[in-house]
Amino acid sequence: MQQICYSQQINFAVIGDYGNAGADELAVANLVKSRNPDFIITLGDNNYDIGSIGTIDANIGQYFHEYIYPYAGTYGPGDTVNRFFPSLGNHDWGTTGAWPYLAYFTLPGNERYYDFVKGPVHFFVIDSDTSEVDGRDSNSVQAQWLKAGLASSSSKYNIVYFHHPPYCSGLVHGSETIMRWPFKRWGATTVLAAHEHLYERLTLDGLTYFVNGLGGNLRSYFGFTIAGSQVRYRGNYGAMFVSADDDSLVLKFYDINNVIRDNFKILPHFKKLNLSVLIEGMYDASQNAMIPDTLIVNIRNSYPPYAKADSAISTVDSSGSGEFNFKVAANSTDYYLEIAHRNSINTWSALPVKFILNEMNVNFTLNTSQAYGNNLVLKGSKFCIYSGDVNKDGFIDLNDLVLIQNDASGFLSGYLLADINGDTSVDLQDVLISYNNSVNFVRELRP
Repeated sequence: MQQICYSQQINFAVIGDYGNAGADELAVANLVKSRNPDFIITLGDNNYDIGSIGTIDANIGQYFHEYIYPYAGTYGPGDTVNRFFPSLGNHDWGTTGAWPYLAYFTLPGNERYYDFVKGPVHFFVIDSDTSEVDGRDSNSVQAQWLKAGLASSSSKYNIVYFHHPPYCSGLVHGSETIMRWPFKRWGATTVLAAHEHLYERLTLDGLTYFVNGLGGNLRSYFGFTIAGSQVRYRGNYGAMFVSADDDSLVLKFYDINNVIRDNFKILPHFKKLNLSVLIEGMYDASQNAMIPDTLIVNIRNSYPPYAKADSAISTVDSSGSGEFNFKVAANSTDYYLEIAHRNSINTWSALPVKFILNEMNVNFTLNTSQAYGNNLVLKGSKFCIYSGDVNKDGFIDLNDLVLIQNDASGFLSGYLLADINGDTSVDLQDVLISYNNSVNFVRELRP
């Protein structure tokens, strides 16, 4: 699996059921090339009718040789790097072993199913045909490869594509129910397929599916509209054009007259941190409860100089639990957590941690080894972050005591930095918490 994350924008085209040489495929190819995509992906049926070696160059290379590397056909020069990433369809398997397809293209992995990364997108190409030796149900070798790959992907978007649609309102083929894998649970951002020669966008169980089979070989018809169908079109041939950057994934379908027929935007998933942390001064061990307060959690790179990669602010409740959502942080990437509270020592995770499938669970209350340098204090049976760093300089010392004493002398009350125990009043109790930590030379410990 490639694990490279880029942040630049990419633009690519998507065609399906296109590989039948003639005026209709030419019109789709001209539409695609008029927009100069960075690369092209295909949703199968690249070479009608039987995937023959005698037709493959006429059906593919004639129209798209400029994107293929290495290209050994007869229609002109190929590219210097491969920018054409097909998936297998049932017609490509029409010749035993799909050997013309496998010989014609040079693709990653075993070439039947494979993955690659472009910009902020990790692409997973599946072989959904019945001839696939590694199976095509959700328990197959191929499916387990996908599950593991999605779980380890660090990209902002994960696009899965193949030929046979899990959901489709088409009259000829309709839905291929065996392909209803738990894509969303495994980490897919969207799923693209074809097979039915029409265009449809569907959303089921919170995941958007596309059927895009208008690449140039006849057109099919819609039958009964299935649940989740949102957009349906069969009026003319066309292609999808997709742009992806850090902010969004935008998928559009244009017909060969350059008329837009669908426009859909997918926003990146938040990365959710489920955090448990207790604040020494505000935690009452006898009641096993804490005064709720606001925390900032910084996500920091796991290597020097430990730059901040993302940040989130939220409130932790009386049990010390809070949910923090991050927009920038990546999955399957090592980060240190830095917990910042308004009058406590900033506390770092003992080791780098990572989001898996957009979620992470971290509990600082279980033992002192959860924090870098064991920098936690035990209250009752729970571990807490040290309180008393009023001026937030990373040390609990005389400077903090002076600030607390000044506010106490003025009988100040309210939501104040010097109110260490959170009772809205600055008094001797706050002084004592900070003093005890100062004589123990408590300070921030970090990598």
